Amino acid sequence: MPSNCFALDVGLHHVLWGMVSPALELLEEGTVEVSCSSASELVDELAALVRSHGQDARCVCVSVPGTVDVSDCQGMVIGGGRLAYLDGVDLGAELSFACGLPVAIENNGKAYALGEHAAGALRGSRVGVVLAIGSGIGGGIVVDGRVLRGAHSFAGEFSFVRHTPILGEYRSLDAMSGLCSWQGLRRSILAAKGLEDDDTIDGVRLFEWVNAGDVAALRGLHHYAKDLCTWIFNLQCIVDPDTVVLGGGISVQPALLEAVHISMRSMMADLQMSQMPKPNIVLSELGASAKLIGAVASAMAR
Repeated sequence: MPSNCFALDVGLHHVLWGMVSPALELLEEGTVEVSCSSASELVDELAALVRSHGQDARCVCVSVPGTVDVSDCQGMVIGGGRLAYLDGVDLGAELSFACGLPVAIENNGKAYALGEHAAGALRGSRVGVVLAIGSGIGGGIVVDGRVLRGAHSFAGEFSFVRHTPILGEYRSLDAMSGLCSWQGLRRSILAAKGLEDDDTIDGVRLFEWVNAGDVAALRGLHHYAKDLCTWIFNLQCIVDPDTVVLGGGISVQPALLEAVHISMRSMMADLQMSQMPKPNIVLSELGASAKLIGAVASAMAR
């Protein structure tokens, strides 16, 4: 009888897949490009992946953007983030019907946090937080090995965190999460260089400037780090984690962690309260693979 689980992490343009053992070891993984405009198209794509790579699995575990109530056996997604067509869709039930296997759905930020706790930077952590920096800020909070869900399964939705009023230009979710998303980093660096925002400039180019010692790019990076540290500071006050993990694509850049540490030291030096613990900020160890492991860990805990 099959014992492994087939895991999927669904993004805007790519789906990451992997086979995960009962011991939460990632046995194999791969990535495919997708271009879907509806939930039915996505279900077809995911079912095809299960048929091609997950035939020997006992179940399918899926990480998706949006709010997920894991007590809902239908696997309904609320919101869906950048995949707005998933809002109100019973993704678990529809995919299970399409591929003929049991399906468990989990929010991608919570899956990220569970994966890092199982096999990454949150191992041994009693209270840990993951901030996954992408088009928004995903993430999750793990307390004593269990992900914090809150009263409405909304805990960990860091894209909605504010440190400015929700007025005027800040009414949209894009603007709300923009300060600390990777697009916020791009805008900060380009503005420091006197350039207009340009979505054709990717993270590789930005950190080429940073790592080459470009003074303006470094100034933009540190401006971004100050905004990110405000969020981390507030989380330390509210949740008091022993570890905060920075995830997402730009978390592979040591210069980001260095800038965050510098900003946090400056912030803490200005604080006249000796009991405030200094946040312990580290980079993700598993990257996107954490969401595969975490999706399986979530299903196993139900």
